[in-house]
Amino acid sequence: MANRPTVSVVVPTYYRNDRLREAIDGALAQRAPVEVIVVDGSGEAHARPVVEAFDGTGEGDGGEIEYVAQARDEGPHAARSLGAERATGEYVQFLDDDDRLLPGKFEAQLPLLEADEAVGVVYSGLRDEEWGVVDPIPDVRGDVLEHALRLRTFPCVPSTMLVDRAVVDDLLPFEHRHGADDSGMKIELARRTRFDYVDRPLVERGKPDGTLSSSWAHVDGRRYLVRRYADLYDRYPDEVRRTAVRQTHYRAGNKHLEESAWSPSAPVEFARAAYHTPERRGRYAATAVASVFGRPGIDAADRLGIAP
Repeated sequence: MANRPTVSVVVPTYYRNDRLREAIDGALAQRAPVEVIVVDGSGEAHARPVVEAFDGTGEGDGGEIEYVAQARDEGPHAARSLGAERATGEYVQFLDDDDRLLPGKFEAQLPLLEADEAVGVVYSGLRDEEWGVVDPIPDVRGDVLEHALRLRTFPCVPSTMLVDRAVVDDLLPFEHRHGADDSGMKIELARRTRFDYVDRPLVERGKPDGTLSSSWAHVDGRRYLVRRYADLYDRYPDEVRRTAVRQTHYRAGNKHLEESAWSPSAPVEFARAAYHTPERRGRYAATAVASVFGRPGIDAADRLGIAP
C-alpha cells in the first residue's frame, strides 16, 4: 500500500445523513489508500454521528476519516475548498453526499492519470436513478475547453472525476458561482489540464429533492458563466456561445412549466432558445409553438418526436 498513491475524498454534506453513510461506504470500499474528509455545512454538527460511527475499515483498503464542521452553510464550493485544503493525497475525489462510488473506480482511473502527465482529470460514466446508465461523450477528451464552454460535458461531473492534486491546488480557493459551481469548475479545470475518461459507469448518482440543478439558481448561474467567460467565448466560433445560451433558455422554459402547467413566459424562453440555436432550429421552434399549450403541448411534442 505504501507505494500506491492516496486519494483524498472530499464529501460536502448538508442534512443528508441518510445518503452520507452510503457515500462514505463507497469511498472506503475502494481498492486504494483513501482519506475521507467530510465537510458538514449544517452549522450544528448534524453529520458528526454518521462520521463517528465508522471505524475506518471497509470491504476495500479502508482509510482515515476526518470530520470538518462549518459554522454555517456557504455552498458546496466553499466546502470543497475547505476539504481540499486539508487533503494530503496525491489525487482528489470530490464526492456529492447523494452519490456513491462504485467498486473499482480508482483502480480504473489512476492508471490513466499516472500514464500521461498532461492529463489532470479522468472522469467516467455514471448510473443515474432516473436516467439509467449515462456513458461519456466520446469527444469530451483531451482539450475539452470548448465542450466546457458549451456547457455540454455530462456525465463529467465532480463525483465522476478524479483530479490531480496539483491541478486542484492551482484552482484554490474555488470561486463561488451559485447554481453553476460544477460547470464553472470544469471550465477552470479545462483551462489548465487535459481530460480523459473510463468508458463505463463508476458512480451511482442519487437524485434527492431540491437539487440546485433543478432550480432557478442553476439557470441564473449558467447566464452568469456566459458573461463571466466572455473573453473565452470570443476565442471560439459563435456557435459555442450560442449553444450555451440556447440550452439556458431551454432550461428556463422547462422550469416555468415545472412550476405551472401553463406559463406565458415559457413560449418566450423556448422561442429565444430557437433563435440562438446553431443547430436543429426547427425542433426548437416546434417546442416554442407547442409550449403555447402548456405542459400538455410539450408532452405531445415529445411523443411525436419533434422536440429536441
